[in-house]
Order: sequence, then structure tokens, then C-alpha cells
Amino acid sequence: NHRSRMSHLATLLGTTFLFVSCLGFQYPFQNYDLPTDQRVDNLLSLLTEEEKIFQTWSIAPAISRLGINAYNWRSNCLHGWAESGGTWGNLNWTVFPEPIGLGASFDEELIRVIGISTADEGRALHNIGIAQRNGDSWEAQGINCFAPNVNLFRDSRWGRGQETFGEDPHLISRLGVAYTRGLQEGDDDRYIKIAACGKHYAVHSGPEATRTSFVANVTLHDLYDTFMPAMEAVIREGRAATLMPAYSGVRVMDAQVQTNGAPDPANSYILNDVARKMYGFEGVHISDNGAVEFVYDPHHYVASKEMAAAVCLNATCDMDLGHDAIYPDYLGKAISQGLVSNSFLDASVRRIMKLRIELGEFDPKWRVPYQWIGADVLNSPAHQLLNLQSALESMVLIRNEKNTLPLKKNLKIAVIGPNANDPQVLLGNYQGIPAEIITPLQGIENKVGSKNVKYAAACKDIFCEISSEFPAAISIAKDSDVAIVFVGISQKIESEGLDRTHGWPCDAGPRSPTLSLPGCQERLVQEISELGIPTIVVLVNGGPISGKSIYDGRIPAVLEAFYPGAMGGAAIADVLFGDYNPGGKMPYTVYGSEFDQPPLDDYIMAQSPGRTYRYYDNKVQVEVPFGHGLSFTSFEFSKPVFSQTTIRPCDQLEFKLNVSNVGSVAGDAVAQVYVSVPSQTGIKVPKLQLEAFKRVPTDPKDVFQLEFKLNPRSFTTVDSKGERWIYEGEYKIYVGGSQPTASDAFASIRISSTQKFNTCK
Repeated sequence: NHRSRMSHLATLLGTTFLFVSCLGFQYPFQNYDLPTDQRVDNLLSLLTEEEKIFQTWSIAPAISRLGINAYNWRSNCLHGWAESGGTWGNLNWTVFPEPIGLGASFDEELIRVIGISTADEGRALHNIGIAQRNGDSWEAQGINCFAPNVNLFRDSRWGRGQETFGEDPHLISRLGVAYTRGLQEGDDDRYIKIAACGKHYAVHSGPEATRTSFVANVTLHDLYDTFMPAMEAVIREGRAATLMPAYSGVRVMDAQVQTNGAPDPANSYILNDVARKMYGFEGVHISDNGAVEFVYDPHHYVASKEMAAAVCLNATCDMDLGHDAIYPDYLGKAISQGLVSNSFLDASVRRIMKLRIELGEFDPKWRVPYQWIGADVLNSPAHQLLNLQSALESMVLIRNEKNTLPLKKNLKIAVIGPNANDPQVLLGNYQGIPAEIITPLQGIENKVGSKNVKYAAACKDIFCEISSEFPAAISIAKDSDVAIVFVGISQKIESEGLDRTHGWPCDAGPRSPTLSLPGCQERLVQEISELGIPTIVVLVNGGPISGKSIYDGRIPAVLEAFYPGAMGGAAIADVLFGDYNPGGKMPYTVYGSEFDQPPLDDYIMAQSPGRTYRYYDNKVQVEVPFGHGLSFTSFEFSKPVFSQTTIRPCDQLEFKLNVSNVGSVAGDAVAQVYVSVPSQTGIKVPKLQLEAFKRVPTDPKDVFQLEFKLNPRSFTTVDSKGERWIYEGEYKIYVGGSQPTASDAFASIRISSTQKFNTCK
């Protein structure tokens, strides 16, 4: 019987190969008409163990005998395609605002379209690259990329907070899903356009100095209430093709969860139990650069590099990213020593090769529409317009006393400050190569003409440690009708590997507070403002900027520009002179400069004084709240009208309200919906939490009716075991243009009974 079955199988295989050969395919995995799983089965059967091992390395070599080209998985696309070590010649493309600015847009559709444009440009760069290298893909020119960053901006000092969409789980979830879909989804649903990557999975937000050895201690409540929602969203809703485990580790402070502080690439609880089993992730886990080796040293989680390779593969970390990788050199030894089985290797290679098939890499060019995208999309006119729009939507008008803004275009203007004419600072990090960068100075000169503009940097550099160059700035300000002061920070102060842990001295005096403007910059603002002319401050930065002289009323107008990308200067000028009405909202809280924050490595969210607007207590001085942002017009929000005021635990709540533009200027209204859940014994519930938002354009006197549908998750509370419940009781709901204060009126609904959320259908 056995021989008979084998003979029959051989006949079938022979028939299959004959059929495939007749179609011009040497192997079944090359046959695009076969089901993907069948193609992967065939490909795995053809690979040797050594070939499989090398495919788990991010610099995957070619397999010439099978017609498989070399592929480098290291590409970034945080806010447009990133340069990231690639070889580009004369190519240039679109550089959008840094994600923290995009978070301020509160605009899901904008973020999705940015993802589409980035995917098109990424495909074009890939197609150009492989055409020059006989089909091989080099660094930064792949068709996967490491974005979005859906970590939560938990601590204002974190150097990479600028890469995130903000401090609120719902905001970063919605925008993370939008960007993921924009990257991956195209006109042909047979293929993924660009494979997105949710990072840095799962609990990661500093400290940067110790990120390769640090272990975050988290409660189950904080894990599932704060850190995991955005990761879950990009997996379940965005269908992210890859995830990137962080350098750091996670230790869940619960005896029932055996994570033991494992570094994330070796943490089977978060990689396998949560991502794969709980959330249904079927894609590829790609370690951060060098992270598998760091499991051995400096984490010292295991005693050898073979063990590092084994423990990571056993945790379902499929790929080792980096030039000095562990998998190629030590995975074979780990298998021979019995530290990991071939079945884990096969499972990882299966996921990797399935993704390469889904990207269309093994299919002929004529069949994959994305392989025809060419250089004409790079920095195209449509993308330039989108880039300007994205920068405009990211602008947040923090203060505008006595309608200081917009300015008239016939004024004599003094443009001052270290960030007024620095093109590089506008791009943020993980940036691409733009064809042109418009600085704020250039944007203003383009708007009103250079003869009406005088410029002085006032500071030698961003640290601004001496005030000896102030006289030139003061001189031009005295001779002007208005002074626009561009201050802030740069990648020299906050970046990957660099947190904001201290300030900088002014004239050899004491250091400025950590979150304040560095060095003498705040003194510069004060001295200009004391001249008696209108003074406008424009902040160019990633993380929050504190400072009494900025927010205490001395400065009549403050505009937050973040790192606004290559078109940033044009966007800033459009806002300053009224050609665009700003509608952005703060994606994080700006604390007072004297606020004594908890240690950067303390991940407990609710412990006094608390983290983010959801948990901080009355000990915290807030200078600019999350969700704040002004406009040149005024909006009124009617009371919400609920479909019903008592609902069952698993019911959806529908309601309507009107938004009216009661001013004389067109502008975008951003409706924000906050929910306050009833308190529960033994659980630290958020004070309130954003659960929905919509950005809508309006003309003067327009009245828009908005409809919202809050799903049952909006009313959940995470208990101490990490489980979501919908509790019986009164729920307060607020809808308005900003985060509510204690004096704002809330509407209420009641939920009739208690039910576990995962039992809702």
C-alpha cells in the first residue's frame, strides 16, 4: 500500500511538473495561478536547510538555481520613503511632515492617502533599483518598509516620540490603521503594494540610552489598556504584513504571565501568544536592527549566540535584521544542538516566502501592476500638493490673542531664530531626499517679497548657548512692524538613541529646564517681545516645548509647526498670512517646565502624577492640553442626540450633532468625542478617553450634521488581569472641538448590565 501510494504521488508530481513546464514554469511555486499556500509548499520542498536559514536574514541572498533574486528587507517609510543608507544617484522624492505633526491633523483619510503616495514612490524606487541590478533588491529599496510607528508617546522626554502619532491610544490606532492600509492596499488586491510594519512591538517608549538592554515592567492593565490597542488595530484592521519587535524587553507584573522579562524578539508571550494567537497575526516578525544578538549581549538573557538564535526563533521571530546578524551564523548550530527544531525554521521561512509571493516578487512583470510604477511618480505635482496639504493640516494654532494672526502682507517683517532658515531641521528623522526644501524664511519671502523681510538667526546653532548675537536680531525687530521668532529643537537634541534628559546653559549660567527651549532661546523670545511690537512664536520641534514666556500671555500668537517636511516653510507662511486657516489639534500634552516627571523608565501609567492626559492628576501643571487647537473662525457644537439613552453592554451607540461655523472664515472643524467610564473598585480607570474624531471642512455660516457610531469597545474598562469589561453604570460623553474641562457639559447614557467584552458578537 505504501509503495502504491508513493507511486501514485510520483505520477501526480510528474504530471504537475509536466503541466507547469508546458506553461513555461520550471517549478510550481512560479505558477501564479496556483493557490499561494500550494506555491509556498513547493518552494519549501526545494530549499536546503542552509538556504532556509539564509532566508531568515534580512540580507537574503539570491538562490540562483531557483531563479530567486537577492532581497534586502531593510527599508523605512516613516513619513515618505526614507534614504536610510540606500544608493540613490540623482533621485529625489516627497518628504512629508514627521508623524507627530501628521498626528495633529486628526485626519484619517489624509494619512491613508499619504500612505498610498509613499507606497507608489517606494515601488518606483524599487523598480528603478532592480532594473539596475538584474532584479536584486538592495538596502532601502525593498517593497516592504518599517512603518507605521504606533508606539505611544508616553513621556515627553522620549527622543523618538516624534515618530509616533501622539499620546492617545485611539488616535494612534486610527492613524496607524490608515497609514498601513494606504501602504498595502492598491488597485490589484491579488498583491500587497508595500508590506507595512507595525513597530516597535509591543511596549516601547524609551529610555533610548539603555534600549538594547532595558526591560519595561508593566501591569496587565496598562499593557492592554494603553500599549497594545494600536498594535492590535494595525494587526486586526490594518492587516499589517510585518511587525518589528523592539530592542527592549517586557516583564508583565503578574505571576500568571510567564514573560520573565524576555527581550521582545525572544518573548513568546507577546510575539506568539498575543500577536499570533490572540490577534490573529499571520505575518512576519522582523527583529529590530541587531536585536537578536542583543538578546545575548547586552541583555544577557541567554548564555550563547546559538541560544539567542534559538530562543528568538522559538518565540516566532522570523527574521534577523542587520549586517552582523545571528541567524545566518548560529541558527544551523542551534538546530544541530537541539535548541530549536526544523519545524520552527520551516514555519518562519513559510511566512517569509508567502509574503514575497504576496508582494508579487516571483511573478512576471506584466502580471503585477505595481512593477510598472516608474520615476514619474517621484515628487510628482500631485504629491507636492499633497505634501503641502499635509503640512497645512498639521499646523496647530496654540494662541492668538486679539486676532494677531493672520498678518497683512504689506508689513515690515523681522524673521528671527535658529529654526527660521535651517532646511534640514524641517525634515525630522528617517527622511527622504527632497528635490527642494522651503524654509520658513523662504516661505515668507515668497509670500510677501524679500524687500519687506529682514532676517537674523540670533543663535549660532540650536543649542543657543550665548546671547552675543542677539543685538542684530533686536535691531531688525525694532525696525519692523512685526517679529516672527522661529525657535525649537532638532535631531541634535531628540532623535533615535537620544532622549531629552537635560537642558542647555545660557551664557554659562544654569541649564534650561529639560523640556524648555535650549540655552538662550527663551531669553531671545523675551527680549524680542519686550520691544513693544507684535511678536509671534513659531515652534519647530518634535517633542513638547515648555516655557512660561511662551504660554503665559506675553506672546500674543503661538503656532506649533512640528517638523513640517520639505514644504513646511510654504505651509507656515500660508497660515501666518491667512491663506490657510489652521485646524490642527495637539497630539500630546505640553507640561509646565517645572513639572517633575516620573523616571523615564517607569511605565506605570496611573501612578501619581500620572502619564498622558488620560491619567495625570491635579498635581500636574499643563500649559497646552491634548486636543487643543485654535482657528481663525469659531465653531459651535450642538448637544448630541442619542438614538437611545440606555443600551445593553454589547450595543452600538449612535448619535448625531450639528457643527456650525459661526465665524467669517472658512476652516476645518475637528469634532472630538470623549468618554468617561464609571469608576470601578480596584481599577485605575482613565479620567476620560478619546473614542472618535472627525475633521470636516466648512464655509462661513455652514451647519454640518455629523453622525457618530461608538462600538461597544468605546465603553470598555481593562481590569487588573488585562481583560476588557463593559460595566453597568452611567457613561459621560462629551463632543466638542477640544478636550473637555471640568466645567464643560457632558451628556450621559446608561449601560444596563455588566458583560465581558470578548463575549460580544
